[in-house]
Amino acid sequence: MEDDFGIPLVDFAQGKKQPEMAKLLGVTQSAVSQMINSNREIRVRKKAGGGYEPIEIRLVGRRRAAA
Repeated sequence: MEDDFGIPLVDFAQGKKQPEMAKLLGVTQSAVSQMINSNREIRVRKKAGGGYEPIEIRLVGRRRAAA
């Protein structure tokens, strides 16, 4: 099942700086920072055609917490 959902973002981040991660994931450095500092379950999986994509695991129907 780990292959389907990738690896935790914190594991993917090991040895990488945020700008490098942003380039690999196709997002901004700010988005990487927000993902790392959030309580969300973000995982990273390798795309079939190459590259990586971040995915968020959450329950269906679960609402975001009030800010």
